[in-house]
Amino acid sequence: MKTMTDAPATTLFLLRHGQTINTLDGEFRYNGHIDIEVTDKSLQTMETMASQLAAYPITRVFSSDLSRSYQGAAVIARHLDLPHTSLAAFREIKMGRWEGLTFAEVKERYPDDIKKKFSNFINYRIPGGETIPEVEARVFGALDQILANHAGEHMILVAHGGINMLILCRALTLAADHLFRLKQDFCCINRIDYFPDFSQVSLLNGSCLP
Repeated sequence: MKTMTDAPATTLFLLRHGQTINTLDGEFRYNGHIDIEVTDKSLQTMETMASQLAAYPITRVFSSDLSRSYQGAAVIARHLDLPHTSLAAFREIKMGRWEGLTFAEVKERYPDDIKKKFSNFINYRIPGGETIPEVEARVFGALDQILANHAGEHMILVAHGGINMLILCRALTLAADHLFRLKQDFCCINRIDYFPDFSQVSLLNGSCLP
């Protein structure tokens, strides 16, 4: 069993972006790499979250470069007067020809895709999309670089539901095929403390900080 050391933790506050303007009807959509904005209400929620995060010694803010993550991260960075870096490596899982569609629309247009993807979610590539190992390679490579460059700091990353679930699976030493066990609501916050040989999740899918 791995144990924590005396080394200070590197703390990551991991947030999901706010509600996108194409989901106001309550329908989930596979937005993937579509660059779509979030609602004004979501940005107000991010402002509230920033006020709570001000209690912590945050040093910098990171985000995906897609608007729905970038916009919320920019609100937080402005509120906390911190540098904000956006990286394409943190974009949502690319869903290829499913992007912009609901599950019902995908099932109607591409029924064979549905069968193949959900029988082998990790390795099946939707035409024009990515496999989960490909996503993990870009996300974990960028995250590991950030953690190495800013060891001992407190940071914020505003990303996407799928990306957050993969980061959390890794922190919890869960295989990626468990990702759907980890719910990520719009504007939720998670906390991960990284030690040299151990990672600890102390907040999951929170609506506010304890």
